[in-house]
Amino acid sequence: MERLFKGNTWLSKFKLWVLYGFIAFIIAITIAVFGIITYTSDSSKNNSRRVFESSLWNTLQLQIQSYRFLNYLIALKDSDYPLNGNAFFEYDLLMSRVDLLRQGDVGSLIRTFEGGRTTRLLNIINGELELLSFNLSKIESGDTSYLPDLIERIQRIEDQINEFVTLVNKGSNEFISNQHQALQKNLDHIQLLSMALLACLLCLCFFTIKGLTELKNVIRRNEELQLDIQAVNEDKAHLLSFVNQEIRSPINAILGTAKTLNGATSKSDIEVLSKHIDESGHQLLQTIEMLSDLALIDAKQLTLNPTTECLQKSIEDCLAIFEPQMTRKNLQSILYIDPLLPKDISLDFIRTKEIIVALLQNAITHTPSGSISLQIRPSALSAPQIPLATDTKDIRVLQIALRDTGLGMPSELQQNLRVNPSLPMQKEGPLPSKVGLSLALCHKLVYLMQGEMHFSCAPQKGCEFWVDIPFYVPNDCPSTKQLNYFQCQDQTQALIIETDIHLAKIISLQLTAFNIDAVISKDGSLQEYKNYDMVILGNTPRFERDGNDALQQWKTKSCPILSYHPQAVNNPEYQIIPLHFPLTQTQLEPLLAGLFSSQKTASQETSSKAHKND
Repeated sequence: MERLFKGNTWLSKFKLWVLYGFIAFIIAITIAVFGIITYTSDSSKNNSRRVFESSLWNTLQLQIQSYRFLNYLIALKDSDYPLNGNAFFEYDLLMSRVDLLRQGDVGSLIRTFEGGRTTRLLNIINGELELLSFNLSKIESGDTSYLPDLIERIQRIEDQINEFVTLVNKGSNEFISNQHQALQKNLDHIQLLSMALLACLLCLCFFTIKGLTELKNVIRRNEELQLDIQAVNEDKAHLLSFVNQEIRSPINAILGTAKTLNGATSKSDIEVLSKHIDESGHQLLQTIEMLSDLALIDAKQLTLNPTTECLQKSIEDCLAIFEPQMTRKNLQSILYIDPLLPKDISLDFIRTKEIIVALLQNAITHTPSGSISLQIRPSALSAPQIPLATDTKDIRVLQIALRDTGLGMPSELQQNLRVNPSLPMQKEGPLPSKVGLSLALCHKLVYLMQGEMHFSCAPQKGCEFWVDIPFYVPNDCPSTKQLNYFQCQDQTQALIIETDIHLAKIISLQLTAFNIDAVISKDGSLQEYKNYDMVILGNTPRFERDGNDALQQWKTKSCPILSYHPQAVNNPEYQIIPLHFPLTQTQLEPLLAGLFSSQKTASQETSSKAHKND
């Protein structure tokens, strides 16, 4: 029973005592019902009924026997003498009725009728009848002179007998009426208590069913808890195995590289191996930091520490970490930061860096070839209601959008990532053994920072993640201005030759930030006969056939060429400005400023002279 109401609050204890009191109340009502039934059907009540019937019957017998005795005396004839004790026999019958009415339970009952009037009448009748014994003895001896006096005496007590019979009959009616009322009252009490007992039993059945249901639920919850405990133990084992796997890879890389380093002879080999050791060491340190942060989040002890930093520099430094990995896989990466965002923002950049690192690591893992883009832009979501940080004036939301052209993620991994802890009946977050260490930490950090995480994924078409995170706008100062890039002259057009539409769109966004209208050649055609202010030569299968002619045409038109196409960059005959990945606005800005600043200055001078002439 205590299991059903187990708890530490006063309400649970109150429920427990109410249940105990209710059970005691049912027991009390049951005892009362059976007690009244026993009292009502007791043998003493049956005995009282027999006494009542005997008193009424004996009273009537007294009257009848008095009439019989009188008729016997009146009917005596001379031939009847000697009487031989017959008169005394009739007299004894009459007196026996009187004795029955005066003694025992019958006498006790009669004495209660009419306030004792019946007792006085019975005494008078008894006295008068006892006086008849002397005259009766004379008659027995044959002296008939006493017979008239004897008859007269009996006739005189006839009125008292009739009144006695009337009073006993009246008292009997009142007695039986009282007995009926008492019985009816007891029956009413039995009915009322029976109804209360029935209601209590129904309530008890309800509590019993509810208790059994609760017990069933408790048993089910215990089974679920046991399964959860088993799952936790399995997850712990998987996590340890996962941690072992995550840490073993960089450690083996460090040990293998160190062994190779011992046998290296050239300085270039030593530099490459040292760089590889440094990269593996940072990867190992990053894994340990992720494990530490996951443990702090699960223990609800991780606190956010916002700092004011340059947004662009922080994101570019984060992307640069993965440059060696993407170079080895020949992945082309690009970064676009929306100019509408403030230059400096207040944010926990350490946690934000972990989120971006996790998304990039996942994209690199599932992208064997192609491109990866990272966009930082204002979010359409409204800012959450959180207190302002120190030296800040506003709260906004930025969106981190990362897209790749890889194979997509397995459906099981996607299902485990579709967890929103801010919704009811949801788990706290995906397990590292299910989605990986980096994505598990990323998911937990996003919702810890009051943000949201969404993604879409299609097989063989890549994935796109978009994460919304609130940030603080610092107080007014020169460093809070928006990102301000070099602006080219109006109507500056550039041709982007890129068959990777995903990559081409991000490059066009970058050029838009510099006031350059971009035209994308989606099929990779070179369009060398059209006039553009600049050409960005990217991935195209047509360069091997038409590349030299196009380069000659652009050189004739003095059209600057920026390219990351390997054959174009390595062509010594033409002056091509090389681009390298990750491609950022910071990389493009000095190149574009060098190309178009002279044109802009010349245009301004021409405009100034025309203004003076006017």
